[in-house]
Amino acid sequence: MLETFPNLAMTVDLSCTTALHTAASQGHTDVVNLLLKTDSHLAKIAKNNGKTALHSAARMGHREVVKSLIGNDASIGFRTDKKGQTALHMAVKGQNEGIVLELVKPDPAILSVEDSKGNTPLHTATNKGRIKVSSSLIPPPLSFSIYKNSDELHFAFAGR
Repeated sequence: MLETFPNLAMTVDLSCTTALHTAASQGHTDVVNLLLKTDSHLAKIAKNNGKTALHSAARMGHREVVKSLIGNDASIGFRTDKKGQTALHMAVKGQNEGIVLELVKPDPAILSVEDSKGNTPLHTATNKGRIKVSSSLIPPPLSFSIYKNSDELHFAFAGR
């Protein structure tokens, strides 16, 4: 049907939700891939709240969908919603470190994007108490020498 009527993929409801948003939020990777094949620009369409399909997939914990959307266009990871949050901000609210790593992999600069309240994804993760996710956002130390004059608190934070 999409081959005959490709414009169906662009249909939106009153909140500008597309079929791609719905498929992404429900974790239907095959449907996401079919829709992206029909029109790769679908991934850039945001709902009224500014959230893209990537925001939804990241928040709902659908790693394969996140990989498909990022694979289609890695720059979409930098799109922000009306609160200034990226898909990484959404992902860190959950418990899935794999999704967080998938979103950081294309460009680690995403880690420094602040939302409208000045929160980076690391701030959001720590505010939500996501310890494992928070630690996955902190790069490993380059060497032990940086701890030479550190106290126990520094070691505890570093997981040492």
